[in-house]
Amino acid sequence: MKKDLVVITWDGKGQPFGLVRFDAAPDFELVVLCYNGEPESRPEGVRLLAHKTEFKGHTFTVLIEKLREVEAEIAPDEIGYVAFVDDDIEIAISGINTMLADARAHGYGLFSASLTPDSPHSNARFISRPGSHKRVLEWVEVMAPFMRWEILRAAAPVIKGNISSYGIDQFVMPMLQKLLGLPHAVLYDSVAMRHTRAITSGARAYSNGLTAAQERVLQRRRCLNHVRAVRPDLVGTAWWFSWAAPWNAPLRFLAPRLWQPLAMLRSGLRRLSGQPASP
Repeated sequence: MKKDLVVITWDGKGQPFGLVRFDAAPDFELVVLCYNGEPESRPEGVRLLAHKTEFKGHTFTVLIEKLREVEAEIAPDEIGYVAFVDDDIEIAISGINTMLADARAHGYGLFSASLTPDSPHSNARFISRPGSHKRVLEWVEVMAPFMRWEILRAAAPVIKGNISSYGIDQFVMPMLQKLLGLPHAVLYDSVAMRHTRAITSGARAYSNGLTAAQERVLQRRRCLNHVRAVRPDLVGTAWWFSWAAPWNAPLRFLAPRLWQPLAMLRSGLRRLSGQPASP
């Protein structure tokens, strides 16, 4: 039996789940992760994960380690989906139930609620669209992703050392979704969450000496090398270009596009010779 976990981050002060609207009985287990270490008081009736972390990228690594312990504890049950929701996100239990039910039915690897129009945001594509139920996207943002546990578990070695979380949502998760053969990512316009704090700058330097923007570049490079090592047949495919060098990316990320004409020529020659084209 699969157990879905919705993990909400917490600073360890006051009550957890301050922005969660309990308008329905949860069809999942709520978990709190205190990122300041041991909280001032331990919440009752809820699973508590606690570890002092620097920022969400580091917290991702800690979460994976903690969930491996949970996985051993709940056996023979299995962890299904894991949501990792920032403590500045306002979201309703009924909306989470709705998304999980639809995602289970379709087997989605990654999904997220959309953002209310009044939410501080950096990507307008994640704002809710009136009249739409859900949309297929290349990736969903790191502030509140829902992920199949096998994706999150596989991310551990790839994100090691990432403190800011930059690059995890755009490069790591869709890469692993592809490598694991899971369906596309989905954004639910019919379920909206509200982001209540301003977007942080990518210019802050962390304890590893890197800014978030620099970590994003490094994380992308790691992912490119990972794909080349484990699935070299994907290099030069349509997926490769849309993932590694999307047209709306910074100019420095568009270098793979220089290889695209050569890749297309190679694929055409394979077809002419009767060889199977790359997937």
